[in-house]
Parts: sequence; structure tokens; C-alpha cells
Amino acid sequence: MFVINKESEVPLYQQLVYNLKKAIKDGTLKKNDKIPAESEFCSKYELSRTTVRQALEILEKEGYIYKIRGKGSYISSPKIYQNRSGFSKFYDDMRTLGKIPASKILSMKVKKPNELLREKMNLSEDELIFKLVWVRYGNDEALIYETICLNYSLVKGIENINLKTKKLYEVLSEEFGVKITHGEEMFYPCKLDTTEAKYLELAEGDLGMRVERTTFQGEKILEYTQSTVRGDKFVYMTNFSGNNYY
Repeated sequence: MFVINKESEVPLYQQLVYNLKKAIKDGTLKKNDKIPAESEFCSKYELSRTTVRQALEILEKEGYIYKIRGKGSYISSPKIYQNRSGFSKFYDDMRTLGKIPASKILSMKVKKPNELLREKMNLSEDELIFKLVWVRYGNDEALIYETICLNYSLVKGIENINLKTKKLYEVLSEEFGVKITHGEEMFYPCKLDTTEAKYLELAEGDLGMRVERTTFQGEKILEYTQSTVRGDKFVYMTNFSGNNYY
């Protein structure tokens, strides 16, 4: 039973969204559970169909529910909450979240970088990169389409290692003695292109999150990675201290 306060300053559709999200978070509503029809919400809570429809559209856009034509609306799989305050590693993050991580390699090659990559990775014209394109999975669900570019001078021979069964950053550390000293990430929303949509099992134009990562070994750039993350699955969090406030 939800609480809808018609005297509140909070719009009714936002209250319905909040209540449904809370029920999903505390486990009252679980994956693939069917939620009441619009008419049931209208009748039970004395809400207009416009109010209910607005709330359900928000939940669908944010990935909390999905609709099956002629059958109704259902609860989607739980959101994946990731703390991006520190260095994030997909394999370990998935394990922490109770998911089985896996990767499907689409291509891997040693090649000359284009002008844009040379600039981003501060490489000369005669330097090479190792380029890896793969899809990252959690519990057999496609979550991230990722293109990793590594400075080949730091990882010579990596193309001969079976990366399907090993953690990439462990390989970099144990096989090549790489020590990542620092890095930076940028996050921004994007619309999925044809390739991204295909491998993430979504529709072209659906919303995703683009993550650009650059990692360093000292002054040298080790990695430039572009990840396209399913916008309906991930919630990113950061921690901060108030010590430097103002």
C-alpha cells in the first residue's frame, strides 16, 4: 500500500514514482513482477490516468520497468550501483555485486593509431597501440561495449595472451610490470549508435552513458578507453569530503 499525500507540495506523479522505486529497492517488488495496470492505480489512489501514465513513463525511461504490449508493465532487473570515486575494475565490481562477470572479445590487434588517438595518448607517429574491443557481461546480460587502447611499448606481446579468462589489469601488472599511478574519467550521456545498440541488445538511439578513461604510468599514458554503458542499468556514485568546502 503506497502513501499518496494530496496535500503535499510534491507532485502526485513524483510521489508515485518514489513509492514504486522504494518498493523495488526494498524487495517488495522483484524482477519480472507485474505491477498494477494504470486503471488500478487510478482507482486505488484516486489519481488521474495522466498522472499515472506520467509516472510509469518516467520509470520506463529510467529502466525500472519494462512494458509488454497487451500484457502490462513489469519490474526490470535491479540497477547496478557503482562507486566511481576510486579506480574501478569491471571484474571485481561485478563480483562485489554478486554477478558473474564475462567478456566477449570482438577484435584485438596491434596497429598504428589515428591522429585523434595519437593526440589523446601523446604518441609519436611511429608508436603503436594495442586495440581491444569487447562486450562486458554480468550474469549473461550485456552491460558495456568497450574499446580499449593501450600504449604498445608498455605491453609488447599482450596480443598473445588469452584475455578472455584473465583480468586485464592483473595481466598488465603481473605480465608487464605496469603500475598505474593515476587516471581520470569523464562521463556524459549519449545515444547508442547501430553497433553499440546491437551488442548491448537495445535499440539504436536508446540512451547510454559514455565513459572516457585515461590511465597513466608516471608521465606516460598507458590507456585510453571508451566505454558505452547501458543507461538503464547503471547508477554511478562518488564520495566526497566537506573538508575543502568553500
